[in-house]
Amino acid sequence: MRNNLLRSYQSDASRLKGKIKGVIHPKSINEIKTAVLKNPKITIRGAGTGLAGGAVPQGDVVLDLSKLKGVGKFDEKKKTIEAEAGVILDDLQDFLKKFGLEFPVKPSSHEVATIGGMIATNAIGNRGVKYGKTSNWVRWVDIIDSAGRLERKTITEMSDYVGMEGISGIIVRACLKLNNIRERSASIIRLKNLEEVEDVVRKLKRRQNVSMIEFLDKIVSKGIGFGEGYHLIVEYEGDEGSLKGSEYRKIIGMRDEVYPFVAGEGYTRIEDPKIMINKFPKLMRWLEARSIPTFGHIGVGILHPCFNTNQEKLIPDMIKLVKRLGGQVSGEHGIGILKRKFVEINDQKIIRNIKKRTDPLNKFNTGKII
Repeated sequence: MRNNLLRSYQSDASRLKGKIKGVIHPKSINEIKTAVLKNPKITIRGAGTGLAGGAVPQGDVVLDLSKLKGVGKFDEKKKTIEAEAGVILDDLQDFLKKFGLEFPVKPSSHEVATIGGMIATNAIGNRGVKYGKTSNWVRWVDIIDSAGRLERKTITEMSDYVGMEGISGIIVRACLKLNNIRERSASIIRLKNLEEVEDVVRKLKRRQNVSMIEFLDKIVSKGIGFGEGYHLIVEYEGDEGSLKGSEYRKIIGMRDEVYPFVAGEGYTRIEDPKIMINKFPKLMRWLEARSIPTFGHIGVGILHPCFNTNQEKLIPDMIKLVKRLGGQVSGEHGIGILKRKFVEINDQKIIRNIKKRTDPLNKFNTGKII
């Protein structure tokens, strides 16, 4: 039984496998401090939903933060709440719903995504066109450093920890900013060609009441029953959309099921390049020529090309193209292990300097990003 448990922690949703010495399940911040002082190398794990190998151990101890589920001070008037790293987003939303509030960042893995994991990867999700990244909604984070000290980092210092995938310290608690729950509706827009997609997206992005613009290519559209052509799922704050109530909830639920559908067809390797909208047609034509199904948060330029086993050899070529087009290797999944060889030299230098300053003992998430 113990060996089976250890094996389950060798990997995350990336399907990469690492080597593990043991697993610790702290239930409090003090227990995390103790674990940090006792263990020379630690891999930090939330829900294990990462797609870049960020929670895959490299011969070290896994620190599973899933039991760190405390919710602290809630200020309904100021619209803030304190939450520990292991709090699941949907559980937090259920609590906030009673007060007409929500945390507005919504990754597709919202049913299992943890607050700590979202902060560590600076998650953006499908409402990024309106609400941006997780960091926009964090007032402060409490971290434990490599010496076991608990420190609070506010906006001026948070960049050393938010989006750093755990290599600089353990995020154990955060103060989150909240938003009023909005009435929402949606529409499905069918389009014939990629230039038309680009034009419509540009116009939608200018609209203040648009909170989501999701793209489905021809393969995905046909596969999930939308029919021929390209499709956009557009979410509006208000009742402008043609789909409301249960119809609205159904279409949003269908969007969350797109990757499980594609993966079920054998396209299990999902990437997350980020590209400017004017470069979108060039990248899409490259993907279409190779029959790579693609969907994504086109409102913020993030696409999700999905590759089967035979197509995975094409990923380096796609990344080279993304770079030539002025795009980014990763828009939301993080670098982890899978994409560290594609990090630009200047970015590597910046990240190494942050790592040396914040984790001089090289204790946390070694082998990730750099």
